[in-house]
Amino acid sequence: MTKTFLLGVGCQKGGTTWLYDYLTTSPEFTHGYRKEYHVFDALDLPSEKHARDRMVARAHERLAHPEPGDRRAATAAHRLSMLLDPQFYFDYFTGLLHRRPTTRLVADVTPSYGMLGAERFASIRTGFARREVTTLPVFLMRDPVERIWSQVRMHARIYKNHAAGKTDSAAFVLQQLDRPAYARRTAYDETIRTLDSVFGPDEIYYGFYEQLFTETEVRRLCDMAGIDFVTPGFEQRVHFSPKTSDLPEETVQAVAEHYRDVYVAVAERFPDVPIAELWPSSRFVL
Repeated sequence: MTKTFLLGVGCQKGGTTWLYDYLTTSPEFTHGYRKEYHVFDALDLPSEKHARDRMVARAHERLAHPEPGDRRAATAAHRLSMLLDPQFYFDYFTGLLHRRPTTRLVADVTPSYGMLGAERFASIRTGFARREVTTLPVFLMRDPVERIWSQVRMHARIYKNHAAGKTDSAAFVLQQLDRPAYARRTAYDETIRTLDSVFGPDEIYYGFYEQLFTETEVRRLCDMAGIDFVTPGFEQRVHFSPKTSDLPEETVQAVAEHYRDVYVAVAERFPDVPIAELWPSSRFVL
């Protein structure tokens, strides 16, 4: 029986939480204590230093006076151990795969992994291969304009003092185009090139948010992940950011033109995918 580690690399606001929740409905999937472990982004990406600092601070706090049976302290210690020595990461997921004889799939779905470099992806693949586990990268993409707009709405909804909730929405979106928190998570072309340089074309699941909630697409994912199809609950959307208004046409055009290279690269990489239909904003650049 093939054992598979699903490496979810994004994109943020691209349906990753719905995907992970769907996987948990499979009897062939074993989930750990998190959807997002934030190990390799915390190690490699300066922009994610805050994740590393939080992980260390939480471990210090919860291990100051540990008590036997304190699962929160154990989890904090374990996450810190994976940060200090990634071999614990590989051993942990390999252990989950062998916890039950029916388990065929485990996953870490951390969208910011899409910003990792080729060397790190290669090390993840090698780390699991040494344990006779196959790595399946999963990268979901969404119309860049819609992805950024959804991220802005999420920040405005979650963080009461976030600038997104205090500024005209269209103006705020335009202000974010070059900020790493938005731009790097929208650089699908870079993520694709990096993944393609490490994995074969049949070893990566590339999907589109706009097609994800269909039986055909979910079956394709299940086939690649090596698990049986389970009927999804398509009506259930997680972390959904409802729209209270649409962006003005001039804002949509400005964002699309800013990410012209992304639209062009995705259209060229996936010639059989109707990008113009899935991503209406592409009308300004394709």
